[in-house]
Amino acid sequence: MVVVINDDRVTDIEAYLPIAKAFAAESVKCEEGCISMEVLADPKVEGRVLYLSHFESEEAFRKSVQGAVFKKWLPELGKYFISAEDHIFEVK
Repeated sequence: MVVVINDDRVTDIEAYLPIAKAFAAESVKCEEGCISMEVLADPKVEGRVLYLSHFESEEAFRKSVQGAVFKKWLPELGKYFISAEDHIFEVK
């Protein structure tokens, strides 16, 4: 299992969060290997959103980024997107 922390910066966090939460819920429901995904807002950094996800493997995470759920939500999420950085940790 891996933990993925996706560290995003967005222009309008209030508009972005409902979309991000809907994306996360659908990812857990529909993406093979996605165990959980939480959306977190950083109260100290304006526009910072973290996705805290658990996947069965790094391969499952990589597939989800190319999968139908991500592609479906990308246009809506992308309206607010500034940057993102992924951090992948192996659970031992």
